[in-house]
Amino acid sequence: MHAELRTVREERDRLRCELVDSCAEVADYRELQTELTRAHARVAHLDREMARLSAELDRVHKRARNLAHS
Repeated sequence: MHAELRTVREERDRLRCELVDSCAEVADYRELQTELTRAHARVAHLDREMARLSAELDRVHKRARNLAHS
């Protein structure tokens, strides 16, 4: 009976360790998801900024061509 109780306790302790490890993995995964969301937002912001600057550059080039032909 003592041996069986010891075996049950060892299994309980092993499962607790697995649970702690799993919780840590979930926390790491959530942190990575948060970082990924931030990175996506930053890329979207930079894409919009590039489009804005590209449009501005096109306007400057057009203005320069018009001045050269005047």
